[in-house]
Amino acid sequence: MKLGLKLMGLVLVVIGAVVAVRAIPSASNVSDGTTSSATIYLLDVEREKIAETMSEAVRIPTISFGRDKPTSGEALLAFQQFLRDTFPRVFETLTVEVVGDYSLLLHWKGSDAAAGKPVLILGHIDVVPVIPGTEDEWEYPPFSGYNDGTYIWGRGTLDDKLNVIASLHAVDMLLADGRRPKRDIYFAFGHDEEQGGLDGAGAIGDLLQSRGIEAEFLIDEGGAVVEGMVPGLSKPVAIIAPAEKGIVTLELVARGEGGHSSMPPKQSSIGILSQAITRLEQKPFPDNFTQTRAFLEALAPELPYAQRLIMNNLWLFGPLVKWQMAQDPQGNAGLRTTTAVTVINGGVKANVLPISATALVNFRIFPGETPDTVRARVIEIVNDDRITVSFSESGQTGMAPSPTAPLSGFGWQHLTQVIRDVAAPGDIVIAPRLLVAATDTRHYREITPNQYRFTWLRAQPGDLKRIHGTNERIGVADLADAVRFYHRFLNDL
Repeated sequence: MKLGLKLMGLVLVVIGAVVAVRAIPSASNVSDGTTSSATIYLLDVEREKIAETMSEAVRIPTISFGRDKPTSGEALLAFQQFLRDTFPRVFETLTVEVVGDYSLLLHWKGSDAAAGKPVLILGHIDVVPVIPGTEDEWEYPPFSGYNDGTYIWGRGTLDDKLNVIASLHAVDMLLADGRRPKRDIYFAFGHDEEQGGLDGAGAIGDLLQSRGIEAEFLIDEGGAVVEGMVPGLSKPVAIIAPAEKGIVTLELVARGEGGHSSMPPKQSSIGILSQAITRLEQKPFPDNFTQTRAFLEALAPELPYAQRLIMNNLWLFGPLVKWQMAQDPQGNAGLRTTTAVTVINGGVKANVLPISATALVNFRIFPGETPDTVRARVIEIVNDDRITVSFSESGQTGMAPSPTAPLSGFGWQHLTQVIRDVAAPGDIVIAPRLLVAATDTRHYREITPNQYRFTWLRAQPGDLKRIHGTNERIGVADLADAVRFYHRFLNDL
């Protein structure tokens, strides 16, 4: 008995020692173990000119309502002409193609055919609508592009006219200085990302593939520079998404007995459907820590000792961390395939029993799952022959999760070096994190597996909810830094 207690004590001492040693700060937060210094990237930009460009861009309401009500062709053509008028040097120098009537593909020919594969920069020109009835909640009208001297207000300032305007300004500045990249650069600006990107990015991806184009890597929206969002961390964090979730919407249809409400059966079609929905919500998909682990381990060196001790010893504290993250919707979304009941229909009159009831359930698919495996699991959980489970007839049977891009190699190293240089002389932490939403990158998987989702956008607590929400805005200084980011990014290719 005493020997057993001594052995147990020895084991605890060893575990304690290992935990303490692993909490010692490391030299770098970069996941591939490399270290890199930063060089301040000095660049004078015309803030007022860039700000006015963004204001004008917002005033053109390129709204995507959905595939059943496409974006206004008139607005998309107006935006296309606006870009041509604003950046004549770019559109005269680069090869420009209109794809799918409204999307743009620009090709900047490199000076050295042996420099390497092309690089692809994505953006999209469409925006989501403003929720009806919330217009008065905006500080300034959502399509005014109002500039108060600090912020430019309006739909699209963050998602995603920012990337389009900032990258074109950077190209224009480089052209004015007689600069030219060594390798080919492609700019792909889709017009329907907010409704799936099938006619825009999908068509561009097919076009590039038909021409045999293989890119070294691409960058798109989906990451940001966040500040004040990680407890205990004072430095800004550049979040890069090397992967994104898949997406599928399933339609659940329950059938019951119709008739008069005065003689109801034990369970109506709505009751059958409600029971199925309850089962789905009570049995979430299993958690998976693989994507979140890399993010937490990247942050660990910069955290206070107590938090660092936990994050550097996830082999021991992982279950506790997973449980804590699962209590928060955002944290939970990074751990598993999520289930969201978004639309429900059933019944036409208060005294008539509905024969059928329907629900649409949206799933954001974690890497390792597919739309088919999600459907199979739903059928298993529902376990009711009175309910059919099928892919929603929305034009898509779903999209599998993306592959995970490597946290090493040319694309990752170039992007992270650019981020450090733009942040200099300040320090910045770089961390990979799974994107729980979807982007146009899904349509370029055959063009390159090296896909990184990042926008130079500084976000404070509360700013991210402005994306697709009320009072979307971009700081004038942040917009100028986004131009500086693209200028630095392109200057070395």
